[in-house]
Amino acid sequence: MKSAADWAALIAAAGVAGMAVFQVHLAVGLPLGRAAFGGANPVLPAKLRAASAMSALLFLTAFYAILARGGFITTASESTPVRIGIWVFAAIFGFSTLVNAASHSRWERLLMAPIGFALTACCVIVALA
Repeated sequence: MKSAADWAALIAAAGVAGMAVFQVHLAVGLPLGRAAFGGANPVLPAKLRAASAMSALLFLTAFYAILARGGFITTASESTPVRIGIWVFAAIFGFSTLVNAASHSRWERLLMAPIGFALTACCVIVALA
């Protein structure tokens, strides 16, 4: 039977994997920009596309940290970088929640803010386990 922390790790890992895919789609120029970076550009300009590529890498790093701290990558679950990293990601996702909730973009307010909140909550649960 899985614990609450196990489920939180799996949900967060799925969420950050989905966000990584979303950021890759933005980086290659798909017209999804209304849900990112304030929603001003359906297709992101070059600088924001580069930022999306970097965001995808950040989400992939979060994927590793979440699974490691959750015990699914057992060789790293108690390492200092993973223990600190999960709190860093919780803070990043918390800040993202606030920024998205205040955005002019309807998609960011109604979709990205709740996703950020869920990722924050899951990361805190995993970090405390």
